[in-house]
Amino acid sequence: MSALFLKTMAALGFVIMLIAALALAYKKRQPGVPGFFHLVAYHPFGPRRGVAALRVGQEVLVLGVTNTDLKLLRVLDADKVQASPAPPSVPEDIVSRLRKIKEGLDG
Repeated sequence: MSALFLKTMAALGFVIMLIAALALAYKKRQPGVPGFFHLVAYHPFGPRRGVAALRVGQEVLVLGVTNTDLKLLRVLDADKVQASPAPPSVPEDIVSRLRKIKEGLDG
């Protein structure tokens, strides 16, 4: 009985190793370039709703996203799309005033 058990375990191990080797070969042979899609921006409008900008190659796709649907709103040229501007910096005098107020409250 132990010989049958060893044969069964050896066959099971061989099948598991074969599945792992096939999965690895499949993963390497998948078409496409890693990182072909890049999420540029997403703005939510509620739970499971929003607008996404997705860079695909040399184009930026603007997509409307809901929990049941995905609609292409516009296709833009990636070279013409500019990154969103940086938020305006806070003037230094306002920062110093806020620090003085905080120090007065801490006391």
